[in-house]
Amino acid sequence: MTVRWIKRHGSPKRGFRYTDSAGAATRNARVLARIDALRIPPAWGDVHIAVNAKAAVQAWGMDVKGRKQYRYHGSAVARGDTRKHYRVRRLARDLPRIRAKLHEDFKRDDLSKERVAAAAVRLLSDGFFRVGSDRYAKENKTFGLTTLRKRHVRVDGSDMTFEYKGKRSIRQWKIVSDRDLAAFVQQLQGLPGERLFRYQTNRGWADLTAGDVNEYVRGLTGWRYSAKDFRTWGGTLRFATVLAELGAPATLNARKRQVVLAIRLVAAELGNTPAICRKSYVHPIVIARYLDAGETMKLGRSKARINGHAPEEKALIRFLDHHFPERRKRRRSEDASE
Repeated sequence: MTVRWIKRHGSPKRGFRYTDSAGAATRNARVLARIDALRIPPAWGDVHIAVNAKAAVQAWGMDVKGRKQYRYHGSAVARGDTRKHYRVRRLARDLPRIRAKLHEDFKRDDLSKERVAAAAVRLLSDGFFRVGSDRYAKENKTFGLTTLRKRHVRVDGSDMTFEYKGKRSIRQWKIVSDRDLAAFVQQLQGLPGERLFRYQTNRGWADLTAGDVNEYVRGLTGWRYSAKDFRTWGGTLRFATVLAELGAPATLNARKRQVVLAIRLVAAELGNTPAICRKSYVHPIVIARYLDAGETMKLGRSKARINGHAPEEKALIRFLDHHFPERRKRRRSEDASE
């Protein structure tokens, strides 16, 4: 199906005008109101707006750094969020299998891509790291896990302290405790080059990239999980755990204050603003059930793992299975394409 676009012309100083594919001016008040509501940044160039008011992609353009950016229809965003949370819940169910594979690859006696990627994913899972972007590291001097430099981590026994400037220039300070990982990170610090995560090839040393990590994550189970899914699960798990430990006050206003507090605590761990944390990294049903009914996941006293899951992980999976059930059974191929 061919998508028809309206083109934006002009500049912020002179004002904007719009034309259809035939070059005719767009003057329909309803269409112009929809375009205004999209809040397309004035600095974008080569802006195209969908003629169809229900199209998933409502507009696209090029930002000042030459990157293609999009504006999506609200329903498309909602569907994407729903698919994301189904996928992340499935990831949580698969964690025992994932951890077994990570353990197997990490125990290899080499510095292969598989072993280094396994170490990176263990850190992603334990430390809520962003996976990193070579472009952001180059253009903005901001870092994620795969783009960390050796100077960004300090190892003391089993403790690894990471200090660096993350996305949006937010200072990151994380401590991860794991004796085996700490020893391996020290080994990586002794390799040639500035980057921390490097692996050995037949031609020498190569940097581990975000693409390498995501490819490795997809290969762990065959499902199309991403590195970001570990971060989303971690954010929801920490938030749900904090609420369960705080308990539920009797009044709605008091519960709202508890939600704000929990979001701030989790945002600090993720290295996000509270707004981004709440919007992107916490399952909305956990917030909704707490505010509406004072309900949290049920934490038992036992700290023993349950079929490879930590008790709080199992509790949250049960909570989500009850309050966020699958609407329909999906074939593996359908889920894998999402």
